[in-house]
Amino acid sequence: QVMEDGWEKPYEFHVNASYDNVTLGEGDAVSLIIQSNHNCVIQGRVYWDAYQSATGVILEGDMLQPELSVTTDANGIARIEFTPISPWGPQDYDAQFIDIVGPLGGWEEGRHMSTKPAEDTHVEHFEAPHGSRLVEANRSALVWISNATLGPGKYMVDACFILKSGDYNEDCDSEDSDHIIAVYRFEVTTQNEAIAGAGWFWLICIASLLGYLGVRLKSGLIPWPTIVLLIILAFSTMIPASNLPELEVGATRNDSAAPQFSLLQHQSSGSESLGLNDLLSGHDALVLGVFTSGSPNAEQQKRDFDNASERLGDDVAFAQIATGSGVQSTDLDYYSLILNGSWPLLIDESKGEVANQLPTGIADGVIIIDSAGFISSTSSGSMSDQTIVESIEKSLKGSDQSMLNLFSLLIPSLIALPLLFLSFPRKRTEVPEKALPPGAGLGGTVIAAGIGFAAWSLPIAILSLFSGSFWPFVEFLLMSWLAWQGLSLAIHGKVHEIQFIANHIHKRLPESYSEWRLLPDFSRDLMLGHWLAWLSWLAFPLMIPQGIGSLASASLKGMFLAPLILIGHCLIAGIIVLIIRSLATIMGPISRLIGMLGQKEAPRLWGCLLMGIALWWIIWLLMGPISNTLFI
Repeated sequence: QVMEDGWEKPYEFHVNASYDNVTLGEGDAVSLIIQSNHNCVIQGRVYWDAYQSATGVILEGDMLQPELSVTTDANGIARIEFTPISPWGPQDYDAQFIDIVGPLGGWEEGRHMSTKPAEDTHVEHFEAPHGSRLVEANRSALVWISNATLGPGKYMVDACFILKSGDYNEDCDSEDSDHIIAVYRFEVTTQNEAIAGAGWFWLICIASLLGYLGVRLKSGLIPWPTIVLLIILAFSTMIPASNLPELEVGATRNDSAAPQFSLLQHQSSGSESLGLNDLLSGHDALVLGVFTSGSPNAEQQKRDFDNASERLGDDVAFAQIATGSGVQSTDLDYYSLILNGSWPLLIDESKGEVANQLPTGIADGVIIIDSAGFISSTSSGSMSDQTIVESIEKSLKGSDQSMLNLFSLLIPSLIALPLLFLSFPRKRTEVPEKALPPGAGLGGTVIAAGIGFAAWSLPIAILSLFSGSFWPFVEFLLMSWLAWQGLSLAIHGKVHEIQFIANHIHKRLPESYSEWRLLPDFSRDLMLGHWLAWLSWLAFPLMIPQGIGSLASASLKGMFLAPLILIGHCLIAGIIVLIIRSLATIMGPISRLIGMLGQKEAPRLWGCLLMGIALWWIIWLLMGPISNTLFI
């Protein structure tokens, strides 16, 4: 073939060569040797990528093997990881555009979208990565963390990765695009794996009611108004029972003591294991950061902790726990250089067992733990330095566990409603024959109920001072005590230890008062205050341990304030019982008739229901907190 001289009309040569099982890695060189032979008379030239003669080498094969993964943590926060694998290094991926879309109607909707997602399904858009972490083969994976919380449902990540070899301005959807399109479908499932929720307690209520009526009817008939009262009492117990924890293996609760742990430190922090007591020792509180390996929230927590520590000084301890499935010390080497030993950097167990017991779960978050070991505040992701300072100040004052919360047992929660059906008067209150101080009747009810409340709250307050690290076992003892009281009430119609207190106090009262307010009435006021204390435990498990115990352990000032605040709790409990007693007398003779008909039956059924509540809580403790403490 005759070739024309000149570069205007060069002759194109196409050469193909195949090589099998050739692996190229970053830094490897591809060499190309061109040899030209011809028999022309004149001199020949080889033009390589000259003007109007585009030339190049096309390499075909599995050159790019990027990896994309999406996970969601316990809070529904999505974590996207992209590992840019290329023989030319990660810089071959010039930019990226990522969208989270969902919930989807079905998996068939999970495909690349050539237009902008609809507003109702577009969750979040990402471009610049939030951080990176080391993965296998010493590669770096780019990480994005969503701000939005994903609810249960089907989702997809729709991504376009711009390559340096392509045109940055070229649309990913164009036919000639050299960019990479990736669609990753994933599903967010419900975190609730409970065996039984509190709603199932209605079975215990019905079983207790039917069982009691069956046993009682063997000894004689019961008036129908009494049966109606017992039915209403049983179903009203469902209101406080709705606060029972769900039965779940490994269960935890936010309003409780922080779990005990002993974790290894990263070698940059020290070689010894550290536990919760070690971190709290000599400090007023602990600020504990939890982050998953490679999360950008680790550095955000450090910035917030640094700013907060400058304001709080050495009275508050700081620490961080790195968690996640299979987290290793080498995963934290990069972050440890940033941390530079500012505070302990702990490594969670291989399956995130410690973080899973915390309110954050296996996710990024910050927990404030007070000096007694109870959880005061939590935040997902990180917590600003201002919020940390405010949370610490709050923990030193009882973590907002106010005595005024007791009034919510009446309205709007109606948790104290069962006590109304135990408060109907049995007789008309007569005018005392001997003169008594004004308000003696009302004040006597308040004080008697307050004493009943103190019979429960005082031991709790004392135990919380010293037993925060063993709180699941303290709760077990308390529930055993409640079960005993329920059994005593069901069999004997009274609680012996409370009756003992009532007897000794009543006989020491002024004779004019004790002759007017007889022992049965005084004992019932005291018992109502005691039952109110147990109901407050269901609604506010940390009201006394944190509001009294943590306050006393925080400072010398707190030790003086704690007894006064405890007295305030008892007085408010007495006022609430007084309100309940007053409501129970509104119907006059009808109230007294109901009280007479139910004076023996209602307390006994109440005892059966309390045994059911105690049994539920004991099972939850054995499946959750106690099991976690003993076996993790």
